[in-house]
Amino acid sequence: MNLIAHLQKGKRNGKRLVSEYFERIQAGDLKGLLNLFSNDSIIFEPFSKTKYLRGKLEIEPFLETVILINKGMKYEIKMTRDQNIVDDRVVALVTFHRGGSVTARFSFQLNYDGQERETTIKSLKIEFIA
Repeated sequence: MNLIAHLQKGKRNGKRLVSEYFERIQAGDLKGLLNLFSNDSIIFEPFSKTKYLRGKLEIEPFLETVILINKGMKYEIKMTRDQNIVDDRVVALVTFHRGGSVTARFSFQLNYDGQERETTIKSLKIEFIA
């Protein structure tokens, strides 16, 4: 089964996986959030000195911080691709509101290698935009 067919027929298509990422953050579900990522995932983020985190052991403390920071946060999400994605990427523009507002681009690369039961996040790049 190719990637597009898998994403369209699977329990999680790209849009659903990205929505679940933000839902788990809101719910404070660290374990469930971490399970959305493949074991060798990479998060490129603008906050650490290394600029990226590799593997679940490095990603977990970052996600724990994300959950804490997002408690009570209001935000709007606009997906730039939906169920009909033509490759393994989904981009979400997220506007966060707390006092003022700030927008960030979350670029998700999905992982499907034929062995996984469900699609996972291979990489996530977080960029704040003006």
